[in-house]
Amino acid sequence: MELPGFFGIGHLDLSVSDVEASAVWYAQVLGLARLRSVAFADRTMIVLRHETSGLVIGLNQHRGAPRDPFDERRIGLDHVGFAVARREDLDAWRAHLVALGVEHSPVTDAETGSALVFRDPDHIQLELWWSKPSERASEDADTAPRAARADGLIERSSPLGVAETVARLIETAKAAGVTVFATVDHAAGARSVGLEMPDTQVLLVGNPAVGTPAMQAAPDLALDLPTRVLVRQAPSPEGAPGTPGSAVVFADPVAVGRRYRLSREQVAGLSAITGLVDRALAPAPDASHR
Repeated sequence: MELPGFFGIGHLDLSVSDVEASAVWYAQVLGLARLRSVAFADRTMIVLRHETSGLVIGLNQHRGAPRDPFDERRIGLDHVGFAVARREDLDAWRAHLVALGVEHSPVTDAETGSALVFRDPDHIQLELWWSKPSERASEDADTAPRAARADGLIERSSPLGVAETVARLIETAKAAGVTVFATVDHAAGARSVGLEMPDTQVLLVGNPAVGTPAMQAAPDLALDLPTRVLVRQAPSPEGAPGTPGSAVVFADPVAVGRRYRLSREQVAGLSAITGLVDRALAPAPDASHR
């Protein structure tokens, strides 16, 4: 019998000694937003949410429970680890903890990644963890400079400016039979009201033959379709020093599929955007080798 599967951690509940103090701590240190407080017969619970990842954490103060500090050596929870996208993010988190006066470990590098460890007011061990890319992922990085990020987005680099990159994306989409529904020029909109921002455009692209059945299965998917492809000005490591390149960012179809519980076939259909972007950004053939 095939396992039904699941879509990651839906929520995390922790038992604490002072639920109000812990709620303030988690909001300050981890940036969680307080959603609600619920009074049960045997406990008080405060529910918080991390907006970027969608993780919901419930903090529970049980009436009459022992107030001994947490000890991971007891049977049960050992620690909670939160993923970060880049190794340098751990240094930024360490500076944040220093500013708040939260005791923490040094950033420790291991064979598989790097960690920053600290504890909440009840001594529950928390960890921020960066996973080192595998050798295969490093090889893939030659053709895909930025892979899926922890926030559910995929980022690619283009040595071209925003206008040229957008033109390539439109040309590649039309050649593949993909519809370009609209182009939104945010920088032009800013200039229209006397403001300035780096060159930023968003393409809305899609294939109704693929998207329509998926939206019929998951109507709220219409919030994410047509697919939005962001092209914004960014320094390009492939261009000459000082030459502005572009970052191309779009939602990871696998993450979208998890959010709306799409079938593998539906996710595969939405994943065509990744190949389209990669083809648009591929270097032009060298005429000297023809």
